[in-house]
Amino acid sequence: MPDPTAPKKRLAPLFFYGLAALVTMLDQFVKELVRVKLPLGTSVPLWPGVFELSHVQNDGIAFSLLAGKTWVITAASMLIMLGIIVSERRTKGGMDRFSGIALGLALGGALGNLLDRLFRHGLVTDFLYAKIINFPIFNVADMAITIGIFLLALRSFFLPEPQKVVAVAATEEL
Repeated sequence: MPDPTAPKKRLAPLFFYGLAALVTMLDQFVKELVRVKLPLGTSVPLWPGVFELSHVQNDGIAFSLLAGKTWVITAASMLIMLGIIVSERRTKGGMDRFSGIALGLALGGALGNLLDRLFRHGLVTDFLYAKIINFPIFNVADMAITIGIFLLALRSFFLPEPQKVVAVAATEEL
């Protein structure tokens, strides 16, 4: 039985923002490599018929939703990022580790794609293509956002919130 008086494992704000910065920097670095080394519109098979690098520019979001609506996507991204930052700041000293990592990944990914939209005429560089399933071409930022959202969903549906664990443990002792 967990000790209700034990300190909760927290993710320090420095680690939270550091993770977001690392994701953003990795995303921007890899996108720049793709822009420099792989001409726009070309593909290089990494595993023929299964996975390839394909350099495309995208002005929409997943599955080309909101294509041509750069200002809507940009505004929504900024609002979501602001919401994540406000959530982190409200924890006054750090989120629980699981949520902090999930939101740090999402924040870094959102910032990576936002930087593309702001400095690449509304276009995001995508390059990872799972040809075997004809999945939309994506990038590092998209992966970070997806993993972050998946972790939050996992937490919501299958893992108890840290505060609830403490409350349950405290009531079991009565």
